[in-house]
Amino acid sequence: MKFRPLLMVLFLCVAAVAAGQTAPALEYRVGPGDVLEVEAFDEEEISGEFLVEPTGNITFPLLGPVPVAGKTAADVVATIEQLLERDFYVDVQLKVKVSVFASQPVTVLGEVEEPGTYYLEGRTSLTEMLARAGGLKSSAGAALELRRTARDDPESTEGPPDPLVLSTAQLVTGEIGRDVYLHPGDVIFVSPKKLFFITGEVARPGQYEISAGLTLMQAISQAGGVGKFASQSIEVHRFVDGQRQMLDFDLSQIRKGKVVDPEILASDVVYVKRRFF
Repeated sequence: MKFRPLLMVLFLCVAAVAAGQTAPALEYRVGPGDVLEVEAFDEEEISGEFLVEPTGNITFPLLGPVPVAGKTAADVVATIEQLLERDFYVDVQLKVKVSVFASQPVTVLGEVEEPGTYYLEGRTSLTEMLARAGGLKSSAGAALELRRTARDDPESTEGPPDPLVLSTAQLVTGEIGRDVYLHPGDVIFVSPKKLFFITGEVARPGQYEISAGLTLMQAISQAGGVGKFASQSIEVHRFVDGQRQMLDFDLSQIRKGKVVDPEILASDVVYVKRRFF
């Protein structure tokens, strides 16, 4: 439906606003690539915008390199004011804000409207980030993966944690996601729908979405069941390592429990043959 992507965005935006109302604020810490806007009361010569260099410093008038990486805006104010008042001013009043956020990237990939790299501007939930990326496409599958490049404990010697797998349906309704906060370097991947195709002697041939653990019998049921002229012989066409395979199954043997009901995989083509009299 045409309205589904819009509804997804609206749900995510509402959830993002709710998250912003309930989440405790954490002050943003400056990093390389950010741009700081410094405003000095009645002192235009030391006002302006300053890039945080790869060294973590800004080059400030009168002072030269000033380390700011890892500091909050309030910390930067205190640092610069102290340095200026030590040698140049009696009482200087500064205001500092981040005018360009570019030090804490998060990558959003897969089935979102606007995939790409976004930058954290403070404490940001998964729901808020998905809203910034335009929401989920109608082609989004059942799962979202959040891949973290490092563990929460900076002293840990273990590798990156396993991906966090979340339900896209629950993300859209706001059941989850509002309390999942992002870290710099996180990668969000929204998987596409996994589809199978069924044709031949079934009531409703076509393509269908695969649910977890979908079997051949369930797939046929999804398609409305077999027709009155259907054979008990079923073909499943599948690509394995780039090679096409054809698997044969006897529906009557599966029904009797003599043969395991096989699992249907993404991109499988199920062909229900017509019987010959």
